Amino acid sequence: RKISYIIYLTEPDWKPEEGGALELYEPQLDDEDALSNGKKSIPIPVSRAWPIFNSMAFFVVDPGSSFHAVQEVLGNRPRLSLQGWFHAKDPPKNIELATLQQLKSKQQPTVQRDNAKCRDTKDISNGNVEFTDQDRDYLKQYIRPEYLTAESMKDIQQRFEKDSSVQLRNFLKSTWVPKMQPQKPIVYDDAYYVSGVSPEWQLRGPAHKQRYLEYVADASQADDSLVVGSLLHHVKTNVFESDAMGRYLNFVTSLGKPTQIKSSQIRRFRPGLDYTVAHYGLLVDQSVLDATMCFVYDENDDKDAWESGDVGGFECYIEADDEGEENGDSNGKDPAEEYNEDDDTELLSVSASNNTLSLVYRDPGTMRFVKYVGSS
Repeated sequence: RKISYIIYLTEPDWKPEEGGALELYEPQLDDEDALSNGKKSIPIPVSRAWPIFNSMAFFVVDPGSSFHAVQEVLGNRPRLSLQGWFHAKDPPKNIELATLQQLKSKQQPTVQRDNAKCRDTKDISNGNVEFTDQDRDYLKQYIRPEYLTAESMKDIQQRFEKDSSVQLRNFLKSTWVPKMQPQKPIVYDDAYYVSGVSPEWQLRGPAHKQRYLEYVADASQADDSLVVGSLLHHVKTNVFESDAMGRYLNFVTSLGKPTQIKSSQIRRFRPGLDYTVAHYGLLVDQSVLDATMCFVYDENDDKDAWESGDVGGFECYIEADDEGEENGDSNGKDPAEEYNEDDDTELLSVSASNNTLSLVYRDPGTMRFVKYVGSS
């Protein structure tokens, strides 16, 4: 593939507010390469082309340099187009840097963080393993008491042993639940791509693998106020990274007390912008427990929208396909078929739900991703 082209067959009066623009990005480096080069991959398009009727857009396919995406269609009219490639006689240089090849690479991602005090892994292997009354008293400051009774903990344990996953709704006391706000109308101008970005909330890429905001303030910056970031930082460090919580998880999952916390992050997914992509760099060598504390605005009809999955934001677990990996393909599939929504490799889908703790036992060979959060 040398040239990619798109011929637009949209309605002649297509307007920018209907979305659907072709987004072009600067080279998106994997985290390891970005750190070694002293650069950061900015998942913001540097150029956009609107789908004007009877026009053709084309660009050179340059592995590792040319990255593109299609903006969400916001209106009710379909964005019709013809799309294809012109092929060259010889394969392009740096084919190993093609997006599909990067997604199938098992290189573990290195988190780009400006704040050196943020650690990706924390050792919590010391201490007792039995859940005690002192642990229960400590956690009662944060967790609703019905989840801390011996009877309810045993019930959670049985459900987890049966399904290898469980969702605990209304988990935290209201004091520790951030006040979520309804989505405002979206205007896709240049400023929207950096909405919410600040020294505390930093943009994470690269675009072909993920885009979201991460809260990076350390303990000295968090003031434990009702500001969303600092509130969640307090919950993260004082609840989910506590020894008491480790012993609680040991009991309700029967997996043993956690020995490490890996990739402990506070993430914000903005409507109409953010997502993560399943890739082989997320695979683990040994089974892990994924613990995700979710907060969304779920007033009025929004709760049903999250539950249905129509607006995205759900966490999906799929089985990795190792067949044909050494040959750079996926069991003979064309790259366009790699993420077929009708594929039967989906193992579990966890819808976004406010104040809900999701516990999922993830085996080696399983990938997960957060579905793009729709603008609605």
